[in-house]
Amino acid sequence: MKPKMRRKLKALGAFFFLAIMVGVIALLGLVRIRPISISKLSDPKIVMSDILNEKILDLNKPVVDLSGWQPPNEIDYNTLSQHIIGAIIRVNGSYGQADNSANKHGEDTAYQTHIKQLQERGIPVAVYAFVTGKTEAEMKKQAKDFYQRASVYHPTYYWLDVEVTNMKNMNEGIEAFRSELQKQGAKNIGIYAQDWFLKANQINVGKFDAIWIAAYGRNTGVWDASPETSLDYGIQQYTDKGSLPGYKGNLDLNMVLNQESYNKLFKNKK
Repeated sequence: MKPKMRRKLKALGAFFFLAIMVGVIALLGLVRIRPISISKLSDPKIVMSDILNEKILDLNKPVVDLSGWQPPNEIDYNTLSQHIIGAIIRVNGSYGQADNSANKHGEDTAYQTHIKQLQERGIPVAVYAFVTGKTEAEMKKQAKDFYQRASVYHPTYYWLDVEVTNMKNMNEGIEAFRSELQKQGAKNIGIYAQDWFLKANQINVGKFDAIWIAAYGRNTGVWDASPETSLDYGIQQYTDKGSLPGYKGNLDLNMVLNQESYNKLFKNKK
């Protein structure tokens, strides 16, 4: 018998052994079993203790990002929290003119409620700031506001939402924001953008700890395409027309690339 065949039989035997053990324990009523895919059971990095302790997440569930555009009084947090594995909450919106989602100082009108309600239900929360500074001084001011508003909630990550070209040299502006945020005390700092935007504005992402890519594909409300990028991203926003139980409107939904990325982005509180 060829070595490859022996490895296949060995992996198959391990799978059946794990399946039998989980079934026996379930019958004894010792643990509550979550459905686990064959591919996960055959992964050599996953051990029995992870299965019994329910450390394997359903990565088919999305991460939701919320802001003042999703009013708290329209959200059933109990229901919503059962259908997500994480949340990224906007803290800074646009500065200058108040709207329904943020005041004139850029402070999101709903971030405190979103964060508290989700954290109380065991949902890990990261935060983001919509970056709109037109000078390096404005970028630094927005970074200080962002940290002061968000740090009390100990988010897992601080994200810069970069969508608007407000400066001639956006790379310098973004770096001014990032470095000031780091100076304030933020440890885990990531950047959100579309691949074409980063290239068009020559933004160097090398100093960021993670990349969150926006790529909608056909934007049908469900994931249907990977980003066309060479960047090492850990999470993808795949629609702004998503739907989840607990909220009747459209939602921005995101897919975490893998368990390793999830651990990095949502299990570190800094």
